[in-house]
Amino acid sequence: MITVAVPGKLYIAGEYAVLEPGSAAVLIAVDRYVRVRLTPTPSIGPAVRTITTDHARGRSIEFVHRGAGFEPVSAAEADAAGLSHVLAALAMVDRYAAGSGRGPVGFALDIDSQLDDAETGRKYGLGSSGAVTVAAVRAAARAYGLPLDAATELKLALLSVFSVDPHCSGGDVAASARGGWVYYRTPDRAALISALARRDLDLGALLRQPWKHLAARSLPSPRELSLQVGWVGRPASSSALVAAMKQAARQHRSVYRRFVDASDRCVEQLVTACRAGDDRAIELALSAAGRLLRDLAAASGVAIESPELSRLRCLAEELGAVAKSSGAGGGDCGIALIDPARVPALRRRWRAGGIEPLNLRVPERKESIR
Repeated sequence: MITVAVPGKLYIAGEYAVLEPGSAAVLIAVDRYVRVRLTPTPSIGPAVRTITTDHARGRSIEFVHRGAGFEPVSAAEADAAGLSHVLAALAMVDRYAAGSGRGPVGFALDIDSQLDDAETGRKYGLGSSGAVTVAAVRAAARAYGLPLDAATELKLALLSVFSVDPHCSGGDVAASARGGWVYYRTPDRAALISALARRDLDLGALLRQPWKHLAARSLPSPRELSLQVGWVGRPASSSALVAAMKQAARQHRSVYRRFVDASDRCVEQLVTACRAGDDRAIELALSAAGRLLRDLAAASGVAIESPELSRLRCLAEELGAVAKSSGAGGGDCGIALIDPARVPALRRRWRAGGIEPLNLRVPERKESIR
């Protein structure tokens, strides 16, 4: 059996701007995991795969290899199980393995996510799509006996999520794949998707060559500040918020361009501060990132900082912390950097204000990709 555990993520800075190729964000991995267990199956007859997930309510969805790839025995069950990112990841590894002369491999894949609340099913917005994609790529590559370095694994996972959603940034993938604090710069998605569509594509060559703009670099965490995460009590639809922002960006191109440029400068300041171990500069950069998002919300009409997120931020600021929304906003989580001595007081205030403090830590990081 092959067992893989991949962490979820949260955004620290660079939200929305990172959707633009060449723009950047800082994210963290968090110690809630998507766990995948892969059990190889006998290779008698056509290769068969079964996938079991929480979304399928414990039922195993069966796939059989026919000609060009694996097809579901029941298309309706496969659609209902919400497997788009898993299937894209497996198909990408299949394609890479075929280019290395390997035939299709059958297995049973069991997926268990800790990214949502185990008792209530509440969604916290910790990046399940990115985490499950990385987990599926990592497990399937091991099933094929494919040795993946960190760069190749990340690129396979990014190609997988871009094939499902050409507009996503891939930042959640980078954070889940690398761990720790991560600086991520978005590659040229359009060029990659165009390359994938070519029948004569040498996927191995695409993975080996440098990708324009792409970077995923590990960063030191703040030295003396504690990162706290609060959940505001309701999930948000990141895809809907991103779609609304794209529409607003088309209507206010110059305003949005200024925001992207300012966000990139802010992210670079944050990166410099992290590398220098300058906690005060980290606080200033995070505060600036929050103001940029609030200004963008006011200019675009997109509700990034909901009333609950505003309350989370204000309660933290009353204790001298720096706080902001995390991710697309509208709900989900907010973050705060605070003196560790004041963490108990912050958590009490959040609870009294209807904010649920989450017990999250940042797991270890992996090598950087330049």
